[in-house]
Parts: sequence; structure tokens; C-alpha cells
Amino acid sequence: MFAVQHRSYREGINNVLVLLIGGIPIAMPTVLSVTLAIGSHRLSQQGAITKRMTAIEEMAGMDVLCCDKTGTLTLNHLTVDKNLVEVFSGGMDRDMIILLAARASRVDNQDAIDMAIINMLSDPKEARANITEVHFLPFNPVDKRTAITYIDSGGNWFRVSKGAPEQILNLCFNKDDIAEKAQRVVDSFAERGLRSLAVAYQEVPERSRHGDGGPWVFCGVLPLFDPPRHDSADTIRRALDLGVCVKMITGDHLAIAKETGRRLGT
Repeated sequence: MFAVQHRSYREGINNVLVLLIGGIPIAMPTVLSVTLAIGSHRLSQQGAITKRMTAIEEMAGMDVLCCDKTGTLTLNHLTVDKNLVEVFSGGMDRDMIILLAARASRVDNQDAIDMAIINMLSDPKEARANITEVHFLPFNPVDKRTAITYIDSGGNWFRVSKGAPEQILNLCFNKDDIAEKAQRVVDSFAERGLRSLAVAYQEVPERSRHGDGGPWVFCGVLPLFDPPRHDSADTIRRALDLGVCVKMITGDHLAIAKETGRRLGT
């Protein structure tokens, strides 16, 4: 065409360059959107749902992956090993400690810890059998424990609490006498990858949900095991092969985190 119009090819090349330079910025968003859409489609074929296509670009630049432990690296399906339950209070056995822990649990919710304890009973209804619930204190991140105030079949008032061992110990009148032994038990469980749950009770002579009650008695410590997910180890290895450093985030005991990491092969 330039030969017919008797125009130089240099002028044509310059015009083409102008069109390219002007067209690339205009076409770039379209090309990028199409590329990300293709990537999103390929991820969906692998079972991954992409809510934001820009997340694909962000993931490509990731060099550190922080994973929550409970429910992500592990199944969040807790079990209690009855044979490892440590009894601290005289006159009690492991069955009684499990029953008290079940009473301090919600029967009608889906909390993993509550369900693990209640499932240890032959019948979940035993958690509220022969007692009348007066008040239930649900778990909160400040107190780190639950508590129930109830009346037994004899008309006596009691309050039972379960939760983090350090929180339950702080309630008990004989804390100084049993703290060292309790810590040894907690550390022993942690070295095996087991979380610890302590149980204590008190009488409530005031017969009121607001009564301070008598001295708290430390009953025992229950071990909770949360097994790793079957695909966690393989996922971590693949991430490491891609140059991504994997970090575990957990509020559990350091020894539990180390044991979980060992089970995952990291």
C-alpha cells in the first residue's frame, strides 16, 4: 500500500509503532482479565474456588504461607483417651471426672471439645441426668473456661467448671500444692501432642447462681487429641517444593505445636 501511495516504508513503520504503543496499555486490562479467568478455571478443575481473580496474581507472589493449626492442619475432631485421664481429687475416678466435664459442656451445640467429652458417655443424656441446670457460663477467650451451676437429686447445689488448666488452677484453694504436679501432667501430654483440659467443682451453700460458693476442688486433667488431616503433610511438602515457607499459627502449648509439626514431617 505504501508503494502504491509513493510513501516511504519508514513512515509506515513509525505509524505501526505508534499504534502498538498506544494499543498495549488499552489491551492490557483485557489480556490480564482473560489470563486470570483461565487461571481461575484451571483452579476450579482442581477443586479450588476463586472469589477474587486478583487473588491468583497475589498468590503467585506469595513466599510465606501461615496456616492455622486446629481445623486446617488438623481435623478439629477431638478425642479423649480415658486411660490417660489424671485424677487429682480423692474419692473420684476417671468416669466421674468425665461426667463432671460433660456437665460443664453444652449438649446441644457443635463445639468440638464439648462433643468430644459428651461422646465419652455411654449416653449423651447422662450429662444432664438427675440434675437441674440453674445457670451455664459459656466459654469466652478471657476466662477460657465454661461453668455450670446445678442442683442434684438430693437438692444440693454445685458448680462445675472445665477449661484451660492454668485458669482452673487459679480457682482452686490448694493451687500451690498441686500446681507443680498439674504442670508436669500438662507438659507430658503436650510432648505427645495432646491438649489438656482441667476440671474442678465447688459446693454452693448459698443456693444461688450468684453465690460465691465454697472452695474449688481440682478434680483432674483430661487429654484431648486432634489428629492431623490426611493431606496436610503432602500439601506442606508441595508448598516447600515451590519455595513457599510454611508457618503454623496456634494458641496451643509450644510442645503440642512441635509434636504436630513432627507428625506432619516438618
